[in-house]
Amino acid sequence: MVISSEMKDDMFIRTIGANLFDSDFEDGENDSEDDLLESEFEFSCEDKTICDVLKTKTVTIQHKTCTSRDLVGLQVWRGAFLLADFILHNAARFNGKNVIELASGVGLTSIVAGLIANKVLATDVDRENILSLLRSNVNKNNHRKNIKVAEFDFFWDEYSQSLTEEIETSDIILA
Repeated sequence: MVISSEMKDDMFIRTIGANLFDSDFEDGENDSEDDLLESEFEFSCEDKTICDVLKTKTVTIQHKTCTSRDLVGLQVWRGAFLLADFILHNAARFNGKNVIELASGVGLTSIVAGLIANKVLATDVDRENILSLLRSNVNKNNHRKNIKVAEFDFFWDEYSQSLTEEIETSDIILA
């Protein structure tokens, strides 16, 4: 079964940029790392206090438009856009906070949170290249050097001491 990004035919995405999720591949044909798309997201800032803090107003990420069900973390989802938008419009809530994002996927939301928050922990499963792509996107956009990437699987029975400490010291959990 192949799952295509819910954003592919969404009117919301048309306002961001045409052809963002266009691909020359048929469903299921683009499962190699060489077939990643790179997209640039530019955002505006209305709050002068936050605008002055931001080091950039552009986020560039690599992603896929469709994958098998177990690799949906390689896609950009509507929820990532909505959470990123929420963060930017409620920056005062995130300013100076410690944030953890569960199931970060390609990292768009964590990267935007990292523009404002004190520190961010972006998590996802270590399946195929989900975690490595998340790490690559964070490294490309981590201008404040305040975003870390860690493996987190909902099916674990126990968590490492460092992950437990991150959870206990977090102010905001995004999921």
